[in-house]
Amino acid sequence: MAEEILLERDGAIAILTIANPARRNAFTPDMRRALSRHLEVLATDPDCRAIILAGADGHFCAGADLSRVDPAQPPMSAIALRENTKQVHQLVRALFSGPKPVIAAVEGLAFGGGLGLALACDHVVAARTARFGAAFAKVGIIADVGVLHTLQIRLGVARAKRFLALGEQVDGEAAVRIGLADDLAETGAALATAKQVAGRYAEAAPLSIAYTKAAYARGLETLEDTFQAELDYLPLTVASEDFREALTAFREKRPPRFTGQ
Repeated sequence: MAEEILLERDGAIAILTIANPARRNAFTPDMRRALSRHLEVLATDPDCRAIILAGADGHFCAGADLSRVDPAQPPMSAIALRENTKQVHQLVRALFSGPKPVIAAVEGLAFGGGLGLALACDHVVAARTARFGAAFAKVGIIADVGVLHTLQIRLGVARAKRFLALGEQVDGEAAVRIGLADDLAETGAALATAKQVAGRYAEAAPLSIAYTKAAYARGLETLEDTFQAELDYLPLTVASEDFREALTAFREKRPPRFTGQ
């Protein structure tokens, strides 16, 4: 299997699979760009109500494919590195801030940038034998792929700093226990569990999810930030067809049929 991003549809659920099995799904620039393109299309696809991000052949993602970097060659220029990092940021924004709920199905390794991809998702399902790790300090760089932000959301600032500085690793069970992941699955069952989770998200009101993600992505540091988000987004949802459908469904004692309108 060549390195690529695979797209599969299961009803209203889109499954994106990171596939570079020879390198435990280590990420390349071409794969990053392909994943960003898929997310851009799915963001406006009305038939997609939830997205699963998974890895091929028993691993999620081992981070950047460092085998492509030749230490004997001159390093990338600062300007080129900044532009490359901006492209990484676009991908993280698409996962973290995009309108569709994204569930990570983690088997095997989720290291470095792979950890960043998982943490940028809204919901993380971890196989019991999955391994989450941050080895940035061990290779002499600062964490990227949004990890400085997303890890502190999950662990708090003090524990996130310790996790990064010490290059800690945890298995799936420990990841759920400390809040790094949300649901535990048996080995080999992360994707199946993620599909069940995605099905629940797919039944929720799409506009409610989209605006909730947008509010958290722009930051809710103070009560006033929260009030402003309510002022900006509540009128849009109350004016939606989905809100009227929810009221009708409540009166008719049936589940609502949301359309995202």
